[in-house]
Amino acid sequence: MAYNFDKYNDTYIDTLFTSYDYGSVMHYERNAFALNASGVTIIPIQNASAYIGQRIQLSPIDILTIQRYYGCVPTPSTLNTATNRMPVESESDLVQ
Repeated sequence: MAYNFDKYNDTYIDTLFTSYDYGSVMHYERNAFALNASGVTIIPIQNASAYIGQRIQLSPIDILTIQRYYGCVPTPSTLNTATNRMPVESESDLVQ
């Protein structure tokens, strides 16, 4: 699975004009593929203490990327404006 850590430049990746998203549900956790749970395999360059790899909900940038990819017009009701996150009705709505 080492290929999961291959690096690509901007000519290969289409970010759809979004910034890098440490909060994406698609981002690996800090200890992804480590030999033990306390091992670290990913350290963010810009902010070494940044929280990465959450699995609770789509990040605002995840949502924006999906909307841009599929040509959807973002609407104010897409995000909970108080938290800037998707509204979660119950625990069953969470990504496991």
